[in-house]
Amino acid sequence: MRDQRQAAPGPRDTPEPRQRTAALLLKLSPVMFVLCYLLAAVQGAKWQHSLLIAVVGTAMCLGAAGLYKLRGSRSAGDLFWLNIILRLFTR
Repeated sequence: MRDQRQAAPGPRDTPEPRQRTAALLLKLSPVMFVLCYLLAAVQGAKWQHSLLIAVVGTAMCLGAAGLYKLRGSRSAGDLFWLNIILRLFTR
């Protein structure tokens, strides 16, 4: 009985708030693209590098929206492991 209560999603992990959060991330991704591009350009990056930074940042935002829409609050653990895997490649 105790295991069933722990396995059940919490009251905040319902499809409606999950859908709103994912929709908000999708709507903000173009804004993120522009802001990433401008920030890189202001810091003196070439336009090719600024564009690359903006595309990667937007892809990460869209990926997070998709992952959150599919997995809900369990996606935080997925992002934790993804962060560990990416850190292994950067060393």
